[in-house]
Amino acid sequence: RADQVPGIALKVYPMRIDAIKRLSLPVIGFCLCATMPAGANEKATAIIEASTNGFIRLAYRALVTSVGDLDDKVVALCAAPSQANLDAARAGFDHAAKTFSYVELIRFGPVTRENRLERLLFWPDRKSIGLKQVQAALADKDEDAADAEKLAGKSVAMQGFGALEFVLFGTDSDDLASAAGNYRCRFGEAIASNIAGMAGDVEAEWA
Repeated sequence: RADQVPGIALKVYPMRIDAIKRLSLPVIGFCLCATMPAGANEKATAIIEASTNGFIRLAYRALVTSVGDLDDKVVALCAAPSQANLDAARAGFDHAAKTFSYVELIRFGPVTRENRLERLLFWPDRKSIGLKQVQAALADKDEDAADAEKLAGKSVAMQGFGALEFVLFGTDSDDLASAAGNYRCRFGEAIASNIAGMAGDVEAEWA
């Protein structure tokens, strides 16, 4: 497909211009607080609060909803493998990835804790670390990688959108429509659960 990142089958969803413009507000606000005279800090604080309430929290709330839906669809696929459920899981991924594009450039605040930013999207991956690790887990049927709690302690490259896209769209992913894809689906379910958990934690910490 077009817009693939070399080394791993990850779609690149461009940030929408309106989101970028709105995202610039909190960044500008933080800069203002650091550089403006004390008397002007109140206005800068108002900008930060408006941007946080009017964009950041809303964007993360939308992300939580979309990744929760994705998680549900992957769970449904694993419970009842079929082409229809695979198509639904893939569509859920596409929607969640597009929603993530709104918050991807927010590189401050709760998402920077516990390596969440890298765990959600390990990019750039110049040495194809993510692809190699995901392929190895699939080849070895690594049961730790199919457990969401244990996966959270593994390499950041195996935990986010890049890894899940290879599971859902990469080589041999059509096996997910049948029992032949059982391990692959459980691995994908662990990744989706991990993404949903991190998104929920970040949203809660912005509250």
